[in-house]
This record gives sequence, C-alpha cells and structure tokens, in this order.
Amino acid sequence: MNNLPDYGDYKDSLVAFIDILGFDKWARGISNREEFIDVGNLLYAMQETADAISNAGDILEEYKFTAISDSIIVTVPFANRTCTTGMLQILHKIQYEMLGTEFKTLVRGYITRGPVYHKNKLIFGAGYSDAYKGEGLIGGAPRIVLDPRIVKDAKRVIESNEHRKNSVTALDYLIEDLSDGFHFIDYLNPIGSQKNLPRSQLDSERASIKKFIDDSVSKFENDCGVRAKYKWLENYFQSTEKYYSAK
Repeated sequence: MNNLPDYGDYKDSLVAFIDILGFDKWARGISNREEFIDVGNLLYAMQETADAISNAGDILEEYKFTAISDSIIVTVPFANRTCTTGMLQILHKIQYEMLGTEFKTLVRGYITRGPVYHKNKLIFGAGYSDAYKGEGLIGGAPRIVLDPRIVKDAKRVIESNEHRKNSVTALDYLIEDLSDGFHFIDYLNPIGSQKNLPRSQLDSERASIKKFIDDSVSKFENDCGVRAKYKWLENYFQSTEKYYSAK
C-alpha cells in the first residue's frame, strides 16, 4: 500500500497530451514481420525517450514522461522555473526527430495547465483531462499547440522583464498559425537540440522531409481529409525556408 497516490503529488502542472497520427490504422494493418518490427521500433524509441527523461536528474528531474500505445503524456510542475521553455524544448526535439529521422511520423498535441497526479505510472486530474480534450479540438494539422492563455501569460512576463528579451524564451519555440491564431511548436526551426547539428545533416534531413511530404500529397490525392493534413505540412515546410536561407 506504500504506492498509493499521495495528495502532495497532485500538483498544478504544465501538461502535454501528444497523439501519434495514423498509428491505430498503422498498427491494425500489420500483416508481416517487417511491419510488426517497424511499429515495435517506433514504440521502443518512444519508451526509451520516456525512460531517459524520467530518469534524468538535475534540470529534467521534475519532468514526467509516459508513453501509452499511440499517446505521449509529459508533465512538469508549473512552479518549476524552466517549465514552459523546457517543455517546448523537449517536444520540439521529439516532434522533429519523429519526422526528420527514419520514422517519418507525424504527431498532434495540446499543452495546457492544470492539477495532475503523474507518478508510478498513474496519471489523472483536470490538467490531463483538459490536455486530452484540447488535442481533439485543434483540427487535424500535425502540430503541438500551446494553450492561448499560457501564450498570453508568457508574452506578458517577457515584455515586463528586460532581461528575458535578450535570452531564449518559450516564444522562440513557437509560431502562430495565421489560419486560426493558435501558436504551435515551430519544429522545423533549427533551434534547441537542432542548433548544434551539422548543416549537412540538417540539409539531408530537410530533403528527406520534403520528399516524404511530396510523396504523401501525391499518395493521398483522392483522400481529402488526409491530403489536407499533408498540404498544411507542405505550406508550413515552405514557410521555414527562411531559417535556412539566412544561414
């Protein structure tokens, strides 16, 4: 009974709910050993990332990461001084690596704030429920959206603090989607974990991402719902060319 939830661990937190797009169809369609291995490798990579973050010390110690089937949940107490920027850095890395590496996997998610218990493989609370619901309300585009209330608060804090204006902040990891005003993680912006990657690697991965997008737009030409997701990604990809032409 020592592992029963303790109310002291029910904390006001930043909560991210991330969904792997198309995973259910992918998993249901397994028909051979190779396809089984592909799905298994993706889930294994997710779990390895979860374990690495959950077991890390120092600055990542309070970040909790759980991978459940086609979903990823990340939480950190809001009192943590790096909570918002750290959360965005972690998800920026995960989202880019899922797309830029051999997995070529898209995700959609929502980050919000609320009370949550996240310990010993248990997670519950209003923060988790709101993040889960938010992910289902932001449309089908492959993006991770930050709750508008948190964006507004971050802008207020940064504008009121002269020191923050000259340093990396949460807003540097975000870009506004002009179609609906939501701010999402700018995962094709080579900052954070991508900043120190060799330019040759970034260019190679970018070329592979473009091919993946082009192939997907063509493949789903007659599936309006899925094609719209890749057309959004195509437009976003094109908008990030500015980051590379400036280098």
